[in-house]
Amino acid sequence: MRLQSRQVALSLTIGVALLFALILQLSVGSPGPAQAGSPPLQSGTLAQDERPFQLPFAEPPGVDTWLMAQPYGNTTGSFRQRFTTYGASGGIHFGVDLSAPCGTEIVAIADGIVFAVDGPFGSPPHNLMIDHPQHGYASMYGHLLTPPDLVPGEAVKRGQVIALSGDTGETCYSRPHLHLEIRDLSHIRKYNPSLLIEANWDNLTMIGNAGRDYERDLQEPRKWQTLYDQPEVQTGGPIVNDFAYPFPFDWRRQTLASLLPDNSVIPVSAVSLSVETTPLATLAFGRQLTAGSCCTQPYWNEDSTEVRFLDQPGPGTPLGIWGIDVTGATSAPQLVTGRLGIFSPDGALVAYPGRSEGMTIIERLADGETWEIDTQGRSPNFTPDSQFIVWEVFDDDAPSDNREEILWQARVDGSDTQVMLRSRRTNLLTWLADDKLLASRRIPGGSDEEFFTLSLPNGSETKLLEVPRMRGMAFSPDKRYLVYYVTFDAEADQNGMWLLDLQASKLEPQKLPFFGTYRWRDNQRLVYIPFDPQAAEHNFYEYDVPTGKTSSLFPGGTGLVIANNDWRVSPDGSKIALLAAKGTALDGLWVLDLN
Repeated sequence: MRLQSRQVALSLTIGVALLFALILQLSVGSPGPAQAGSPPLQSGTLAQDERPFQLPFAEPPGVDTWLMAQPYGNTTGSFRQRFTTYGASGGIHFGVDLSAPCGTEIVAIADGIVFAVDGPFGSPPHNLMIDHPQHGYASMYGHLLTPPDLVPGEAVKRGQVIALSGDTGETCYSRPHLHLEIRDLSHIRKYNPSLLIEANWDNLTMIGNAGRDYERDLQEPRKWQTLYDQPEVQTGGPIVNDFAYPFPFDWRRQTLASLLPDNSVIPVSAVSLSVETTPLATLAFGRQLTAGSCCTQPYWNEDSTEVRFLDQPGPGTPLGIWGIDVTGATSAPQLVTGRLGIFSPDGALVAYPGRSEGMTIIERLADGETWEIDTQGRSPNFTPDSQFIVWEVFDDDAPSDNREEILWQARVDGSDTQVMLRSRRTNLLTWLADDKLLASRRIPGGSDEEFFTLSLPNGSETKLLEVPRMRGMAFSPDKRYLVYYVTFDAEADQNGMWLLDLQASKLEPQKLPFFGTYRWRDNQRLVYIPFDPQAAEHNFYEYDVPTGKTSSLFPGGTGLVIANNDWRVSPDGSKIALLAAKGTALDGLWVLDLN
C-alpha cells in the first residue's frame, strides 16, 4: 500500500508537472495571449470604462498615505538590472511600485478568488495572488508586511482589505512599498497596470521623478517612452530590452564607440538638415512645437532660445540631438549634432563608453585626440572646472541598505586616479565648488539623513545637519537654496515640502505652504504645480522665497496635462517646455511664455 501510494503520488506529480509544462509552453512559446479574456493591450485603445480595476489603497495618495514610486516598463533602473533582478520577466520592471508606510492597508483591486498566499512569485517577504476570472486577469501584491489572513479558494470583494504593505528590505525604513502586478490567469504573462487600473497616472507621477525615466533603443528612440506604451512580458520569456544601442549608455558593455551608427559619433558641422512640420496648436501664452510622440525628456540650450531633444524624426533622417528655435513662430526641428556623449562644462571634451568593457573614452574636440580611462563600467561626471572626472562604483544588485559605494576621482587625462570616499547609502547631491561636493548619507538604523560636504583634494568631510529622509532635492541655480520633500514620517508635521538656506549662519529647514512638483525659475523664485490626483489640467504657480508670496502664472488655466512630470523651465526663467498628454497618448512638446 505504501509503495502504491508513492506511485500514485509520483504519477500525480508528473501529471501536474506535464500540465504546468503545457501551460508554460502555450503561454511562453506562443506570441498570443495565454488565456482567453486577456487580450494584448495597446496604448490608446482602451476607454476609461474598460479599465476594470481600482487602485490598491482605500486612502487617496498624499504625503502621509502613499505615492507613486516606479512605473511599469522599461525604466532605466530595470534596464541596469535586466539580466539579474528583472531577468526572469523580460528585463523590465514588470509591475508598478507604490510607496507606502509599513502597515498601510491594501485592498483588492476587483472581486476575485485567492489563488496563493506566499506563492512562488517573488517580492519578499510575503506575497498574495488573486484571480479575477470575470475579467481574465490576476493581481499579485508583493513586499507585504505579514502573510495575508486568507486561504486559497477564498472569495474577496473589490475594496476589501486583504493585506498590509511592507518593505522589501524588511526594515520598514529602507524601501517600504507595494509591488503590484497584473497577470493573465496562467500567471505567466504580465500587463501594464496603467492601462487596466482606473486612475490618472499622469497626475500620480507629478511628484518626484526617481526611476521614472525610460531607457531608449537608439534604433527606435521613440519606442517605450510613455507610461502607456510599455511592452508586455512573460515569466521565463526573452529579455525584451537588451538593446544594441542603449541610451543612457551601458558603460559596462561595448556600446558607443564600437556599435553606434557613424552619425552618432561624428560631429555634424554646418548643420542645415530640418524636418517639415504642419502648423500646430497655439495658446495666448504659448504654442505647440511638435505633435504626437515627439519628444520625451526635452531640455533647453544655454541661452534659452532652443528646446532640444534626442530623436530620429524619420527613416531618412539622422539620429541625434534636434532642436526647435522658440524665438520664431513656425520653426521646424533642426539637427543640432549627431554626437552623443557627456560633455565637459567648458565644452572642450566629451566622454563615452569605450570598445573595452568598463572603459571610458575621453575625446578632445579641438583635435579629435582620444584616450581611455577605466571607470569600472560607470558613467563619469566632469568637475565644474572640467579638470577632473569622478565616478561612483557599487553593486547594482546588492541590497542598497548595506552595499559599499566607492567614489573615484581622476584627472581628465587619466592620471592621479584615487579613491575619494568609501561609504554606504550616500547621495552625491551637487557641486558647491570645483573641488567640493555636497552629499547626504542615511544614518544607520533609521530613515534620517545627514548633510555633509566632501573636499576632493583630501577627502575630508564636514557635517552640516541631520534631517528626515529627503526626496526630490532641487538646488537654486546659485546653490544657495535647496528644496526637498519628506513623506511618511512618524511625526506627521515633518511631512511636506521644505526649503533650506545653505548660506544661513544656522541651517534650519523652513516648511513651505504647498506640496507638488517644482523647478527653480531663478535664484529666488520657484515654479510649482500642486499635487492633485483628480486634476483635469496642470496649472503653474510661483513661490517667491524672500517674500513667501505665491501667485498664479496662468490665472485662466493652461488646459494642458503634463505627461510623466516631463517639464523644464528655461535658464533665463522666461519659458516652460513640457511634454503634453492626451489620454493615454502623447500630444507633443509645448512651450509656454512666463510673465
